[in-house]
Amino acid sequence: MSHNTPSLVELFRAQGDGWRSFIGAAERGESWDAPGVSVGIGGEASEDVNWIVAYGPESVAEGIASGAAALHRRMLPGSVYAASMVAPEAGAGAEALGFAHIGHLPLMCAHATDVVRSDDEHETRVVDDVETILAAGDILADAFELPVDWCRRLVGVGFERLPGVVAYLALHDGRPVAVAGSALAGDIAGVYAVGTKATHRHRGAGAAALTAVVDHQIRAGAHWFGLLSAPPAEPFYARLGFVAVDHPGVWVLRP
Repeated sequence: MSHNTPSLVELFRAQGDGWRSFIGAAERGESWDAPGVSVGIGGEASEDVNWIVAYGPESVAEGIASGAAALHRRMLPGSVYAASMVAPEAGAGAEALGFAHIGHLPLMCAHATDVVRSDDEHETRVVDDVETILAAGDILADAFELPVDWCRRLVGVGFERLPGVVAYLALHDGRPVAVAGSALAGDIAGVYAVGTKATHRHRGAGAAALTAVVDHQIRAGAHWFGLLSAPPAEPFYARLGFVAVDHPGVWVLRP
């Protein structure tokens, strides 16, 4: 990246704070921040929606413990994502609380001017009412093989009123087939909930939805975009201009 890159602490904090904003309408959600840690619990029984994001630079042990206490109290699974510079401390604390280390995920980022736009012809539509909120939940359930009611509750009625938060659908023959979401933290936009229905993959719909999200957030003031990618999806984001800037450690609690 040739631009003045934010620090890793800033990038990773934006991921955690953005996730807290993105689940702000989740029916069973809760969130807070602590020194060096951002906790966003979507409230469903999947570790993929209950996040403890540790970025430092101060000690993160207390913040991880507070997030773990909430997960234990609610008997929910959850994940600790720890930036590389705090991963040793975060990992020791997480493992003492019952989390198991499962590996690393790439933190991928792109400057607004480096994002490669999709030239696909899928129509896109902003998620801004009950119908489109339900459609977004249905797509995420299909894409990630999760119960539909979980995903509908995670997006939540009132999603369209959350400040700095947006999601777009990509349509095929008028039917929603892909979704991408984002939340703005300062001038860094975290990217979340990017998914395509299994029957419509590899046709450009996901890229079209993500392009619409990027353009929306640039208009809202975003200079940078960041996301935590599943390893199989890394080539998809790389084609759109994202590059890996860190490989945070991941610890999972499965009560």
